[in-house]
Amino acid sequence: MKFTQEQILKFAPDDASVKAGKALATPSKWVVTAAHEKALWGDCQGSGKTPYKTIIDLVNLAFKCSCPSRKFPCKHGLGLLFLYVSHSSVFSCEENMAPHVEEWINKRSAKQEEKRPKEDAVVDEKAQQKRIEARTKKVDSGIEELRLWIKDLVRSGIMHIPHNAYDFNKNIVARMVDAQAGGLANNLKRLNNINFYKEGWQKALVKSLSKTYLLTEAYKNQQLLPEDLKQEVRSLVGWNISKEEILANTGITDDWCVLSIDTTEDNNLKTEKIWLYGEKTKCYALIINFYTTIQANANNLISGDVVHAALAFYPSPTPLRALFKGEVRKENAQFFPETQSNIADLFRHVSALLAINPFAEEIPFLLSSVKLVFENETWFLVDSDQKLILLSNSEDECWLILSITKGNSFLCFGIYQNEQFNLASVFINDKHYPIK
Repeated sequence: MKFTQEQILKFAPDDASVKAGKALATPSKWVVTAAHEKALWGDCQGSGKTPYKTIIDLVNLAFKCSCPSRKFPCKHGLGLLFLYVSHSSVFSCEENMAPHVEEWINKRSAKQEEKRPKEDAVVDEKAQQKRIEARTKKVDSGIEELRLWIKDLVRSGIMHIPHNAYDFNKNIVARMVDAQAGGLANNLKRLNNINFYKEGWQKALVKSLSKTYLLTEAYKNQQLLPEDLKQEVRSLVGWNISKEEILANTGITDDWCVLSIDTTEDNNLKTEKIWLYGEKTKCYALIINFYTTIQANANNLISGDVVHAALAFYPSPTPLRALFKGEVRKENAQFFPETQSNIADLFRHVSALLAINPFAEEIPFLLSSVKLVFENETWFLVDSDQKLILLSNSEDECWLILSITKGNSFLCFGIYQNEQFNLASVFINDKHYPIK
């Protein structure tokens, strides 16, 4: 497995660990450095008598070290990986793993195997059906309470909410969790992201509540919906489709450009969103991965990469979320997306898509020949027809975009959401500049 400096930086828990890891990326710091197709390992001489034993699982990417650090990966794991990238010749190529390495790797492989569904496992269909029926009753009951809560909230007025912004939805979120309607719980949690001290918060709140109510109405009448929209509605409420079911579908094979990678953290959970664009299909795709804060990202992708792969899409009237199906092969060649779309084209695309799927949230789009402008303390994109769209990027990101583009027009990729555009990457002179 090949790594780049940029990929290693993604594994690091903080900047201090990166600095310490790079300081260890010299052969003189290591007593042992060895490589196998499944693992890297090394003994790093610290201040103590006994060297720290460090292992990297290259198959199911993970780190292990005998040092007392609580960071994951620690500086020794990062240092070993940095050393492998910069001085691979100092690693001895081993046909067999060292005993302590083999023991750890085998244990991890066994755990991964246990997680896989057994082909010959006997499914108790009656018990399974009872569980589904019991959950359906829970969800139905929770939805009725949610609909009543929204009606009461609107009936009593919303002007008091800013004074209780963090608690007004606390009980109903907990109720949705109890009702096993996780999708609805997440919808309600996002209400807390509204800036209740900014002009126009009322519109954002009412729009979000209305969309949630519409979702409950669609769920109650799901038997009347087309199958793909029905699956979308059920998924948004909280009924998940197993990865095995998705991967059983025929994949769409193409060379996919990694347009952007966005990672966010919430408590101990990291969410990684990888946005892709097909060279031949001209399709967008979204890969979503979830990790704990101590897990390393598994895909080893960076913005601008091109991978040859098949994607299996989740059912939806506007398919977007997908899973990699089979081998993911990085291509040495690159391609850069081309488009002549302006802001009016974006609005037409959004209107057409919402007519098909009113529950679409994040809508990816490529814009060409746009410029960044700053007016009335607000950042916009403007095209050659002088059409404007408001940016939702942070102040720092906007200044970064301006420094990259130098006030000139550019091609960009971003996400339309809540009547704003979040710019994620810029393409200038066949160079890709990630903003996230």
